[in-house]
Amino acid sequence: MARTEKAKAIVEVPQDRFQALRQRLQNQRDEILNMYKQDLRAGQESADDGTEDIVDRANNAYNRELMFSLSDTERNTLLQIENALRRMDDGTYGRCSNCGQSIALPRLEALPWARFCVDCQELAEKGLLELEAS
Repeated sequence: MARTEKAKAIVEVPQDRFQALRQRLQNQRDEILNMYKQDLRAGQESADDGTEDIVDRANNAYNRELMFSLSDTERNTLLQIENALRRMDDGTYGRCSNCGQSIALPRLEALPWARFCVDCQELAEKGLLELEAS
C-alpha cells in the first residue's frame, strides 16, 4: 500500500493518539504473553507426583483446568491485539472492517483492538453480520 494511502486510512486518529494506542496494544500483548508463560510454568510445576491424596489431585486438576480456560480468553484477546497491530501496519486501523467507516476515537481508546464501528458491532453481536475468520 502506498504511503499516501496509509496516511489517508488513519487520518481520523491523530498521530500522537495512534502511537499511544500502538504502545498500549504492544504492552497488552506483552502482558498476556508473560501471563501465558507463568501459567505454563505453574501447570508444569503442579503435575501430579503420586504422593498427594485424591482430593489434592482433584484440586490440582481443577486449578490446571481453570488456568487453561483463562488462557483461552487470553489467547482470543491476543489474536485481536495482533490483528489490530497488523491493521496499523496495513494502514487500515481506525476503519470498520465491515462498512469502512471511521471507528470513533473514544471507542478505540476504550477498546484499542476494536475492528468494527458501534453499529456493525451491534450487528455482529446479534449474529446479523457475517464474520470472517481472523
